Amino acid sequence: MSPAGHSVCQACGATVYPEHIDSGIARYEGGKLMCSHCVEEYERVHDRSTAKGGTYGYAPIAMDESKPAAPRKDEHRDSSGSSFAYNVGQLGAAAGWSESRYARPLNPAGANATRCRTFHCKLNDAAAEFMNNAINQWTDANPDITIKFATSAIGVFEGKSAAQNLIVTVFY
Repeated sequence: MSPAGHSVCQACGATVYPEHIDSGIARYEGGKLMCSHCVEEYERVHDRSTAKGGTYGYAPIAMDESKPAAPRKDEHRDSSGSSFAYNVGQLGAAAGWSESRYARPLNPAGANATRCRTFHCKLNDAAAEFMNNAINQWTDANPDITIKFATSAIGVFEGKSAAQNLIVTVFY
């Protein structure tokens, strides 16, 4: 390491700063410190995506490429055609979320999750209770689903206001 606090890529000689290593864009591959460009080249040459069973040993998820149905009033589509709802309040009771577009089957007896569903609400008692009801109604309406685990976070959803939201992702 040089006195200025940075290192040199052992493949091309480019400067590698500590923040590059901390963020993961520069890293050690094959026992050598490599800059982001050399890491990309290393990954391209060693094509990790085709190694045993796909990236990191998992098979890729096959998606149904058929034309998506027209969105419901409470459902919107992003640029990729994936549907999402803006608000738990818009989902209503057991909102008939379509599982038909996914090719990978549910795995209720297995230990691994194959899908996820995200709910969110503002940070107040009434909204949290409404979200609890939405999650419970969704699970009641889908008896073939076995919840594997869930995560929660606090964050801002873009919309009319920048209020904090409770975000719950259920993996099943």
